[in-house]
This record gives sequence, C-alpha cells and structure tokens, in this order.
Amino acid sequence: MTTLLISIISISFSVLAQFLLKSGLQGVSFEGVLSLYSLIKSWKILAGFACYSTAAIIWLRVLVDWDVSKAYPIMGLGFVISLIVGFLNGELVTISRIIGIATIFIGVIIVARS
Repeated sequence: MTTLLISIISISFSVLAQFLLKSGLQGVSFEGVLSLYSLIKSWKILAGFACYSTAAIIWLRVLVDWDVSKAYPIMGLGFVISLIVGFLNGELVTISRIIGIATIFIGVIIVARS
C-alpha cells in the first residue's frame, strides 16, 4: 500500500472522528460533572475518540516513509474530505468555502508531488 493511500486512510479516520464527535455533542449540556458523564456514555463520542486514536496510529506509518515537512501539509486533504462529507450531511457549503478549500487542495497537490 502506498504512503499516500495510507495517509488518506488516516485523514479519513480523523474526519470521521470530527463528525462523530459533532453528532455526539448534540444536546449535551456542559454544566458540571453530569455533562462529563453524558460525554463518557455517548457511543458517538467514544467512537470519535477511537477514530482519532486509529488515525494517529496509522499516521505513524506515514511518518516512517515521509519527512514531516511533506506529510503534515497532506493533512490538508482533511479539509476537502470534510467539505464533501459535510455537504452530504446537509451542512451549508458556500462558494467562498469551496474556493478556500480548493486553494488548500492545490497546495496539497504541489507538496505531494515534491
């Protein structure tokens, strides 16, 4: 498996973690110890943290093969993936957001080819 594919898998787990955490936080009040219990018992919150952990472990493999100065900018693909997933989940996607993320994506392509 190529390092680029491994990095995309890691980034995808990070994006999945974000959406799970966001979904798990819906309706949670942050007032005192009870809110901490609400977070701990939410399967979406736990799954989100599990996805982050998985992403970090997979990312270690990327760091074995690539310099950090090449690997870290590739994380910008997370913006692209999150825009697509957000759009598919009914989030507002504006033209300015698309232009900004397209600019980031062009930078990722330049770095990946270096």
